[in-house]
Amino acid sequence: MQTHARTRTTATTAAVPRRHHVALSTGVPVVGGIAYGIYAGLLDHSTGSSSIHAFVLGLIAMAVTVVLGLALMHAQDRMITEVRALAYGALFGASMGFLYNLAATSTALKATGYGALFGAIMFVVSLYLFRTHPAPGARR
Repeated sequence: MQTHARTRTTATTAAVPRRHHVALSTGVPVVGGIAYGIYAGLLDHSTGSSSIHAFVLGLIAMAVTVVLGLALMHAQDRMITEVRALAYGALFGASMGFLYNLAATSTALKATGYGALFGAIMFVVSLYLFRTHPAPGARR
């Protein structure tokens, strides 16, 4: 006796839409850049800038952050551990220093100091993480 097992044909599987997954190395910088741009625009607008000026500044901050984040994520496998940690620290420190400067409660020197402090902290944290949890394809 033959069982009537259903076999999938190409007609039934073609109707099911395929899910497209975004790579983590692409999704994280894009989402982070969008959040950074929105926050930079809102922070600029709260200090008295016009809406147009804050919107344009947010778009520029978003674009620069996304591009630099994507470049760092795609080049990190070719970097040695110390250089990779330094790159993450420099990107994070520059980003935080810029946001601190947008708050308009500080001078450029104070914002530079806070950016350097945040960059140094990020360097130490990322160096620790890269040393204790090595990525499969990363260089040591």
